[in-house]
Amino acid sequence: MALSKRDTTALTIGAGLLLLFIMVQFVVFPLVDKRKRLRKTIASRRIAVQEMRDMQTQYGQLNRQSHGLEKQLAQRAPDFSLFSFLEKMATESKIKDHITYMKPSTVTGEGNLRQVMVEMKLQVIGLQQLVTFLKRIESPQNVVTIKRISIQENRKIKGTLDVIMQVISIDQQGRKSG
Repeated sequence: MALSKRDTTALTIGAGLLLLFIMVQFVVFPLVDKRKRLRKTIASRRIAVQEMRDMQTQYGQLNRQSHGLEKQLAQRAPDFSLFSFLEKMATESKIKDHITYMKPSTVTGEGNLRQVMVEMKLQVIGLQQLVTFLKRIESPQNVVTIKRISIQENRKIKGTLDVIMQVISIDQQGRKSG
């Protein structure tokens, strides 16, 4: 069966279009999709790299702070004890008789640092006495600070306060403190 010239041309054009469709569908579109995926992957990796750089910077800052803290701890008296420090400051502030209790505790931290805490309750104390005591115990050179404080007016003796506070310090693992 012989095809006319017109049928042959139509068949050739149809085959060419079919071949073009197959090329576009199975070669061009996958390449374009792969290129889009690569661009998205590159963009997400750039973001990840930037986040890593930010975390590296933050780690460096924390590391420097940690070394600064270790240096500060090394300058502190080797026999430093938070409990003894608070007793000494209470004596100097003339409030030792107002201490109801002092409870030491230690929270183990990561690395060679740990948090040492003493909870203390003071009763029937004047505002000025409390302020004097607080000024004495807030000690950056000894790495001592107040974590939490609760102040209530004493119900029995007017003009006096009852105080519960948690005082914390940082210590190096292996050193006795508390």
